[in-house]
Formats: sequence, structure tokens, C-alpha cells
Amino acid sequence: MTKQGFPFLILALAGTLAPETVRASSVKIHEVLGGPAGYIDLHNTGAGPLDIGGWSVQACTGGATPTELATMPAGSEIPAGDHFFITGQGFGGTVQQVVVESITGDGEMLLDRRGARVDSVGWAPSSPCRENQAAVACPGLAQARNAASRDTDDNKADFGCVRPLP
Repeated sequence: MTKQGFPFLILALAGTLAPETVRASSVKIHEVLGGPAGYIDLHNTGAGPLDIGGWSVQACTGGATPTELATMPAGSEIPAGDHFFITGQGFGGTVQQVVVESITGDGEMLLDRRGARVDSVGWAPSSPCRENQAAVACPGLAQARNAASRDTDDNKADFGCVRPLP
């Protein structure tokens, strides 16, 4: 390779993200309740709307590799400060933007349309979805961030047990 082509190679490689790379984003996994009546609440903490069409949520189910749980349809958008819900079939709430059979696993991972990790939560110490320390398990309760969706990249510090949405 010539010296002239070298900067272009560096720029091309710099724009390529590995799937496990965490990208800065205003969308956070705000709250999770597992099971067929469960839900995942995504929160846009930014000042503008965000197109999440083509983004996906992966479930960590005990193995080394997460499995596909849901893909957001084209045109899916979260207005500034608003929420987007992925719900299990048995969810009794009124807001159901993407419906899946059940919210499964010991953690969830949000990926952008390029497959780069945007945010994740795991409540098992070995979960590949966890960020730093695992969140405390909350049997019968949901796991949620504070109202501002604080994200320190440490699930134990960021998530607490709360009453699930009705």
C-alpha cells in the first residue's frame, strides 16, 4: 500500500464498529419486566426525535450469544423525552408499539441498525447483556432507571426494583 492510500484505510476502518461497541445515544433501556405480560420501555432522553426503524433488541438467555427478540419496523420514531414499548403478548397496558411472544432472558441489549450496541441491562452476573456489575434481580417487579434514565454504564448502580406498569 502506498503512503497516499494509508490515510484512507485508517478512515475506512475508523468508521467500522464492532457489534459489541457501545455507542453514545440518547435512547436508553429505561425499564424491563420479563415474561409474556412483560415489557421493555425505551426512553429518548434527547432534545429531538429519533428514528429507531431497523434497530433491534436482543435477549440474553444464558448463552454466550444473545438472540433476536424484536426489530423495530421502518418508520418507528421516539419523540424527544418520550417512550417506546416492546411488549409481551399478555401485556395489559394500552401502549404496545411492538408485540413479541414474551420478554425473555436474563438481560436485554439494544442495537442500532448497524448492529452496534446502544444500551443494555443484565441481571445475571454472567449475562453478556450486563454493563459492569449486574442489576439486582427483582422477582415479580420491574427493573428501572430513575426518571431521567441515568446511565453510568453500571447496571447495579443504574437500575432498581419498581412496581411494574399496570
